[in-house]
Amino acid sequence: MACASLMPPVIEALHIIGESVADSGPSISKIVASSTSFVEKAVEFRHFMLFTAFLLSLDSCLIILFGKNLLSSFDSLNGPEVNAANAIVFLGVFFFSMALFFPTLRQIIRLGIAWVYFKWFWSSESKNEYGDGWHYPSIKKDEALKNKDGFVLDIIAKHEEEIMNKHINLNVGFALVLVFALNFLVVGSESLNTLTQQAALLIDKDFGFWINRLINAAIGVFVIFSLMMLGLSLNPVEEDKVYIPLGDRESDV
Repeated sequence: MACASLMPPVIEALHIIGESVADSGPSISKIVASSTSFVEKAVEFRHFMLFTAFLLSLDSCLIILFGKNLLSSFDSLNGPEVNAANAIVFLGVFFFSMALFFPTLRQIIRLGIAWVYFKWFWSSESKNEYGDGWHYPSIKKDEALKNKDGFVLDIIAKHEEEIMNKHINLNVGFALVLVFALNFLVVGSESLNTLTQQAALLIDKDFGFWINRLINAAIGVFVIFSLMMLGLSLNPVEEDKVYIPLGDRESDV
């Protein structure tokens, strides 16, 4: 939250710098504009998960196909893995996996978990009770369309956008967890470690008391986050209700 509150001044400063150096050449202005766009995306956690999944997928593919991990590939940029055709194929496979394969796999697993849950564990008596004002969006949307109620339609539109963003985040998080597990548990060997395996080796190295504690904390937080994201993404129970404060709204208007 603190970082998010600091971002508007930083972004504004970047805009000011970009305007001040615009006269010195269009290239500098483009660099500043690109940096500003990158900073704006960096504060969104979804982009962090997507970028991390991209790096781990690239690392796994390099090891499987070329016997090199991502770090060792930087030693020589003329290797067979640095190829335009290979890069296009990898991007196509990555986009397919993120847009279709992992979301579909997530929904299939959720259906299996939901079948087990609702068959053996779910009880109507334990269902959460909502107070007045909570409604199913589809029902209220039909009523609002018939009554031409713009106030309710705006609330439902915002709710649908939040649900869509939520599922996108869960799809990306689910993909990140699977790519992380593949990179750490399946790919790699004793002679060739993946990125995640090399990160795990940092625990045994002596960098100093505080640096070691920081590394352990970072790895622990990431593992806990992965477990939580896996649980959230595979949660079979999802109450899709929206709060619409009707009450005396007409009289207030």
